[in-house]
Amino acid sequence: MEWFYQLPGVETLDSAEAFFRFFSVPYETQELQACNLTVLSEFHRRLRAAVPLRNSLELAPDADWQLARRLLAESYQSKRSGALS
Repeated sequence: MEWFYQLPGVETLDSAEAFFRFFSVPYETQELQACNLTVLSEFHRRLRAAVPLRNSLELAPDADWQLARRLLAESYQSKRSGALS
């Protein structure tokens, strides 16, 4: 996950809302407040699992940001669809 922490600005993120704003992922405020720990935990799990995927990418200048954005959106959607408890 070292690649994730090297994204400029990530180290300043201090809340679920900050992550969603940083990665431009749309969210419902009340919904996120109710499940932010679950979503961020799932996001962390997906980031760790993405290492092989990331290593196979042709790295465009914003590839890491795009990958993290996609994983955050997927984490939120999985909670919204009821896949997470």
